[in-house]
Amino acid sequence: MANTQLVKIMIVDDHPAIVEGLCGFLQTISKFKVIAIARHAEAARHGMQNNEVDLVIMDICLPEIEGGSTRVIGIELTAELRNLYQDLPILIYSSIGNAELASRAKDAGARGYLLKGADLPVIKQAIEIIMGGWTYLDPALGPIPKPRWALGPPELTRREDEVMRLFAHWLTTKEISRKLGISVSAVKSHRNNIISKLDIINAPGLYREAIRRYGNPDDQEARA
Repeated sequence: MANTQLVKIMIVDDHPAIVEGLCGFLQTISKFKVIAIARHAEAARHGMQNNEVDLVIMDICLPEIEGGSTRVIGIELTAELRNLYQDLPILIYSSIGNAELASRAKDAGARGYLLKGADLPVIKQAIEIIMGGWTYLDPALGPIPKPRWALGPPELTRREDEVMRLFAHWLTTKEISRKLGISVSAVKSHRNNIISKLDIINAPGLYREAIRRYGNPDDQEARA
């Protein structure tokens, strides 16, 4: 993520002390700006409709409406928002350190899962990682189980395969955009789908997997 990029954040959490502390920390970082706070799911929907949001930080236990009983609705809301705003990064910020729940959140489209109580620099790092298009999972969660529906290795679409082959040639997102004649945002979307399907967590992992699948072009040039 470029240092000059302003990240406009909506916090979705019904705990005033958590919201106040998180806002206070984020506002000390010049490239982060909290532009909306939602204390229940309905307010989060309105917040998305009325603001230009770059990132959602969401609790996993939320009421549906003001005054409603709190339940695990964050996963449902994550899936709903990702369906409406396909490139929206969502960071789950929860006190529940449950790997199965984290797996469900990831399947719903969350790009990160961070436990409340994390050190402040870790919060900043998690935001920067997912804004860069990668996945952040709190190490304290332990191994994340595979989805129950995953009966075999995930298959890439034709376009995802094309993008992956170009990553094997060490091309950047912008270079792939020019090569394929598609927008940078489209390449990022394909890249994020690849990351999700193959459980890749960072850029080196993406390039390693691409080279494992399609070979190292440097080796091919050396043999030529």
